[in-house]
Amino acid sequence: MSARLRPNPANLEGSMGSPLRIRRPELLVENPLELVLRFFSEDPSSAGPNSYDAYIGAGSSPANRIVLDDVKAINATMRARSPHADWGAIISRGKLSELTALDQEWDLFLTAEGAWKSGNVPTKLAALFDALLSRGIGISRATKVLHIKRPRLIPVCDSYVLRLVGVPGDTGASAVALIEHLRSLRAELRPVLVDLQRELRKRGYERTLVRIADALVWSSYPDTWLGRAGNGEVVEKRARSSE
Repeated sequence: MSARLRPNPANLEGSMGSPLRIRRPELLVENPLELVLRFFSEDPSSAGPNSYDAYIGAGSSPANRIVLDDVKAINATMRARSPHADWGAIISRGKLSELTALDQEWDLFLTAEGAWKSGNVPTKLAALFDALLSRGIGISRATKVLHIKRPRLIPVCDSYVLRLVGVPGDTGASAVALIEHLRSLRAELRPVLVDLQRELRKRGYERTLVRIADALVWSSYPDTWLGRAGNGEVVEKRARSSE
């Protein structure tokens, strides 16, 4: 996904009051600050003490193991509807070497290019996705859990996001392609994402740049509750789901 700002923001107010243009295919996000504020304050995945984002923010989930509470978290307000039994094998592995290989400090938008290349991040991400994907665990469910583990690095790669960004398929390779594409556009996306993060933090919402970018793209899809509300419909606020 390519993203750039039009016009190039001269200040904070201008950057968040101007439309955010995202290419491949080109996507124009009108009023990005208004959109993310509404998403993080109203969407069930983010609003309230029992939400998915609250679970991530609590920091209680082990960084390198997948546990049953992670599955419960994606089922509760991300509407993953993922049977616990599907995760038995990966939970029983305990600490995952594929997760341990990914530095917890790596950030899709902030990590320097040298560290990204020397760390061989795309290859390690591919190995992680391959380790999780199995019968009952597709890329959407996998990345919902993996975002909990690496919230600065891994976005939720559901069908809405992949489709809007123009990435084909719904495999581990699709998720790596999305991450690499976002990464290639960090010079354009990072300034406005940092500004949005700052404004969200002022209002009590601590969110990573990856989560903000993900929310912007997902909320722009016309079939989400925010997308329909933007078209003037009165809609029920339903937790994020594309499955």
